[in-house]
Formats: sequence, structure tokens, C-alpha cells
Amino acid sequence: MNHRSLRTHLTLAFAVMAIVPVLILGTIQVQQINKLTQEYNKTQDHATKRLADAVETYVYYYRNAVDTLATTISASGPGFRDRAGLTRKIQSVKNNLPGFSQLYVTDENGAIKALSPDAESGNAQQALPVGTDLSSREYWKKVKLTLQPAISIPMHGVEGGSAPFVAIATPLYSESRAFEGVVIGILDMGQIARLVTQYDYGSGAYPAVLGPAGRVIYHPRSELVQTIADLSGEPVVQAAASLKEGMDKFVSGVNGQKELVSFKTIDSLGWTVWVGRSYAAVQEAFFASLKSTFLLLLLTLGLTVLLGSYLAKRLNRTIHALVRYTQSLAADRYTVPSEPLPSPGAPYEMHYLASQFAQMAEQIHDNRQALLELNSELEQRVEERTLSLQQQHATLAAILESYSDGIVLIDVNQQVVLANRRMAELFGFDGKELLSLTEEELLSRIARKMPQPDEDFVRIGRKPNPGGKFTLVRSPGDERVVQLASFQVTDGGKEFGRGYVFRDMTKEHEIDSLKNDLISLASHEFKTPITSIKGSVETLLRKHAGWDEEFKQELLEGIHEDIGRIQELIDEWLDISKIEAGALSIHPAPVRVRSVVEGAWQRLPHTLSADAQLHIDLDEELPFLYADKRRMEQIFINLFTNSIRYNESKPHIRVTAEPDGLNVRIFVKDNGIGIPETHLPHIFDRFYRVDVSSSRRTGGTGLGLAICKGIIDAHDGSIEVSSTEGAGTTMIVSVPIYYGQTEDDNEEA
Repeated sequence: MNHRSLRTHLTLAFAVMAIVPVLILGTIQVQQINKLTQEYNKTQDHATKRLADAVETYVYYYRNAVDTLATTISASGPGFRDRAGLTRKIQSVKNNLPGFSQLYVTDENGAIKALSPDAESGNAQQALPVGTDLSSREYWKKVKLTLQPAISIPMHGVEGGSAPFVAIATPLYSESRAFEGVVIGILDMGQIARLVTQYDYGSGAYPAVLGPAGRVIYHPRSELVQTIADLSGEPVVQAAASLKEGMDKFVSGVNGQKELVSFKTIDSLGWTVWVGRSYAAVQEAFFASLKSTFLLLLLTLGLTVLLGSYLAKRLNRTIHALVRYTQSLAADRYTVPSEPLPSPGAPYEMHYLASQFAQMAEQIHDNRQALLELNSELEQRVEERTLSLQQQHATLAAILESYSDGIVLIDVNQQVVLANRRMAELFGFDGKELLSLTEEELLSRIARKMPQPDEDFVRIGRKPNPGGKFTLVRSPGDERVVQLASFQVTDGGKEFGRGYVFRDMTKEHEIDSLKNDLISLASHEFKTPITSIKGSVETLLRKHAGWDEEFKQELLEGIHEDIGRIQELIDEWLDISKIEAGALSIHPAPVRVRSVVEGAWQRLPHTLSADAQLHIDLDEELPFLYADKRRMEQIFINLFTNSIRYNESKPHIRVTAEPDGLNVRIFVKDNGIGIPETHLPHIFDRFYRVDVSSSRRTGGTGLGLAICKGIIDAHDGSIEVSSTEGAGTTMIVSVPIYYGQTEDDNEEA
């Protein structure tokens, strides 16, 4: 390499050395801007969700106030439902809730019969007079038709004066629970605007709130609010209708510009909120940074080339000599220089560098072998340590996966770093998705699965020792009781994060509930017969009273009947215990359907079956059942008893049957009061009674149908229910068919 080439290389080296830091700094600056942009987007998304929560909470609060007012009026006596009484109640609500511009109470025909005093006196803007008919309003019609609270779309009308409004309407009921009118609350749109604008959404950002059908409730452009503009054609509104929530770039037809918009749909109201800002403003800082970085790069490059050329002239020869000597060192040919390395014109620094370089070369030669030996030893230690860490990690992972509780670990950056499989199963998470969540996001998603949102639960990570129980709704009908505990991860006084343990306590909760039900049931069901027995015995034990034999016989028969009831309760509990333990034994044999049904009817107490009518419509060609006759009669006794007890007219029971594959399906149909549809999935549960008042009136432990199901399950059969409230119930019992050797065997059985 000649002197000119080396000087050129030195100049380029100086240039590269200067350019690289500038590029690194520029890259870091661009990354920081990207990160800030992402953080701002995240902040904008959080602001949108906060706005949605605030609007939903605000409307819920005022809707609850209208519901409470309607409930209060409905519960009042006739003396408090005159115009003066209604006016006092209305004014009390309006004084405490300034968000209502007006409050009205209408009769069942839609005519206003009371309103707030300030509106009645004419102080409120364009107040409606008493007697005004509101029955043509869609929200009034909806309330009357459905008898459910309703919230109107944004609209203009005399109820709200000259300003647009949203009406909240709730039905009123008379003492006989008949429809008696509607309570109407007119929400002040100005109050909603003040609620929306009290938050800081960031520079250049603006909020918007739309009602159903894309009607404007709040927008920075006041003319859109006054005209209740229809923005359903806006791209962001169409996106919100399908995606419910998100963030994307849209071209605003209102503002005529490209915007970055985060949006969310409030499902409970059908409203949509969004926060938008100009996309051009978002990109402005990024391009400004690129421009300044490029100019800095050009300036630095020019200065570096000039400085490098100057320094290269002075250092060229010395560096060339040092390079040659370095090459010899790299080839492991250590020699003492025969002549001074620095050139005569080299600066003092180069002479000092040459002296230190010679010492370094000698040290390198001496330490080369030592370094090789040390490197070999270190490689062995690293391999051993790596193997040990892998074993420890595998052990820890196996321990966590074996836990029946959900466990999650959070690092000092509030990021999920470890979660076991039970954690994902308990809350319905994806295992990989869990590791991408922050602590707040994890707790927020869990909180959304609760029946009632708990804001304190989201902030639970800031508490020193959070814990307690909460209810988790994983899907409709699937509720779980979960116990939460937390712990700090520390070592030597240094904190590395925190952990949470989620334990499924549903089974324990059910056991406690069953225990309480059993205690309550025992105290009630035993109390009545024991009290009757005690009274009868005390009567018979009176020494100075002379009772005739007929009266004594009547008391003894009553005692015998009460003891029979107690024995029946004990038998039921023993049966359900055997069923739960899987120890219920049956002795199946061929038996006819008619024999089982008639036997069950004959075993019914005469006092129960005296006024009931049983119609048995069975085909003589029906195949034999393969069943335990006594246990099958026990099933039909329970079914007949329920049909008779839960009947408000003369009980009529019809029994039919038909073969169905390997089973005989037996239908027990009655004309009783029926079972509400919401109770049908639970009627075979232990201690479950459809109507507590009815159960108390007719007696019953709530175990009868549970025992029936246990017995029929032991036969490998099934039991189903079909019921129409007010029209009767049909129980369908499927029992296996007997495939015996001869019909004589069947008859003998």
C-alpha cells in the first residue's frame, strides 16, 4: 500500500468515523420519534376508552335516577301521586342532577300530569304545559309497548326547547302492577358537552360523540350538534359499526382532511365515541427530524474530509510502519523493532504511541498463551453453568405447570414474563398472548369478565397485598368464584417483580351454599313434624285429662304421619348421598310400564291423590323395561307428587309411552302451573326449587327431581322436561328395553 493510498484510506476512515455516530444519533432520534408517536397513539386510544367509560357512566347515572324516580312513584300510595306530590319528587331529582333540563310525568295516555316547578312556572325555556300529549313520541311508544326503560335518539322537540336533546323514559306502574304512565328525563346536551370537553386529548386532537344511526351528540363544530347531523356515512362510523373499537387512518368528510382516529362503540347505549387528530400533524415532526439529521450528516462529512486529509499527511508514514509491525504480531512473529517506528516529522503523540505500542507487543506475546488457557477454562465453566440454568428453568416450568391454580409473574417493568397453562385455561386467554400483556392490561381484561366492572381491581397492582374473592363470567351460564392472592418476588432485599395466584373456588363456594341450604332445609322441614309430635305427646301425657279413644287414635295417627314425613326426609337425604357418592345400587329386572305406573300411584298417600285424576294410555305391545321396579316407582311417585302439588285446579295427569330405539320413552303430562323457562336448566339440581313461596306452601326439600335423575342415570337412562308456564309440564323418562330370553322369564320377573 503506497503513501497516497494510505492517506486516502485515513481520510475516508475519519469520514466514516464521523458519519457513523451521526447516523446512529439520527437513527436513535427517528426511533424515539416513532416511539413517541406510538405512545401518543396509545394515549389517544386510552383517552377514547376513558371518554367512552365517562359517557356510559354519565348516561347510566342519569338513567338510574329516572328509574329510581319511577320506582319511587310506583311504590307511593294514591295520596302521594297527585300533582303536588309528583312535583315535589321531580324537583328533588332535578335539584340534585343539573344534567336534566326537564323532567315530566305522563299518564297512561301520554298526557303530561306533572313537571318540575321551574318548568311549570315558565322559567324554563319553552316548557310544556300540563296536559301536553307526548304519546306520539317514539320513545314513549317504545316504553308503553315493551314496559322497559328506553333512551331516545338525539332529536329536536318541544321537550328540550330550542336545543337538541336525548330523552330517558321509564314506565310507571299502579299498585296492581298495571301500566300507569311514563317518567321522562330530558338530558341537557350542554352538560354532555362539558363532560366530554373536560379531558385533555392532546395537541390537535378533538373528541366526538354520536348517538344511534350516527346522529351527532357532541362535535367541536357546533352546527353539527344543533342540526343533529347524520354522520353515519363517515368512514370511522362505518368502521365502528363492524369493529366496535380500534384505531386507523380515515378521510374525514366533515373536516376534509386525513385523520388518525381512535374509536369505540358503547354497546349498552348504541353510541359511538372517537378522538381524532390531523394525520399531517402526526407526520410533521417525523419529517422535520429526518431533514435536520440529513443536513447534519452533510455538514459533518465535509468537515471530516478536510480534517482527515490534514491529519493523514502527518500520520501516514508512522501508521504505515505500525501497520507492518502489527501484521507481524498478528502472524505470531514477535521481534524487537530495528529502528524507531515514528517518522522524524511525526508529532510527540506518535512517539509516545510507538513506545507504548512496543510495550504492548511484548505484553501481548507474554499473555497470548495465558489467554488461550483461560479461554478454555471459561468455556467449560459457561457450558456447565448453562446446563445448570437450563435444568433449573425446566424444573421451575414443570412445577408451575403442575399447579392447579393460575399463576402469573410480573417484572419490574409491569410486563407479564411467565404464566402457566392453568392461568390461560381459567380466563380463556391464549398462552402466547398472555406474555405480550402488561400488568394493567391483564387486570383490565380480567375485570371485563366480571358481572359488574370494578375500577379498583384494575389498580390492584398498586396495593401492597391485594387479595379477596371475585366472580368471573367466562361465558353465559358459566360463572366462577376466584380467590386472588399476590406476592413480591425478592432476593437479598432487591425486588424483581410481583406474582399473582388465581385459585378457582367455585366448588368450595358451591359446597358452602349446599351446606347452608341443607342447614336451612333441615331446620324448616324437621321443625313442623317435630313440633306436631311434641304437641300430640304432651296432650296424651296430661294426667288429669280424660281423652276418648277416638281422639287418642287421631293424635296417634298424626304422630305416625309426622314420623313418616321425617323418615321420608331421611330417606331422601340418604338417597342423594348415595347418588353423590356413586353408591346407589339397583336391581334391574324385566318389568312392564303399566305395572310401574300403577304401583307408583297406589303408593301415593290417599290425602294427596284423592282429588287427582290419572289417565294411563299405554299400548299393550310396549316392550318390557329392564329396571329396578321399586326405584322406578320412586321416580313416578316424585313426578306425580309434583304434578298434584303444583296445580291450581283439579290435577289431571296423563301417562303415555312409546319405544325409541333401545329405550322406552314415558311421558308424564299434567295441567299444573308450569315451570318458567329460566328455571328449566336447574330443576334437577339439589335443593333447587322454582318458587320458594310455593315450596314452602306445599312442602318439599328440592331433592325429588335430583333423586329422580340419579336413579335414572344409574339405569343408563335419561330424564327431560318440557314446560309452558301456566299450561302444564311434561316429564319424559327414557328407560332401557329388556332383551330377555323368553317371555315367561319376563312374566315371572
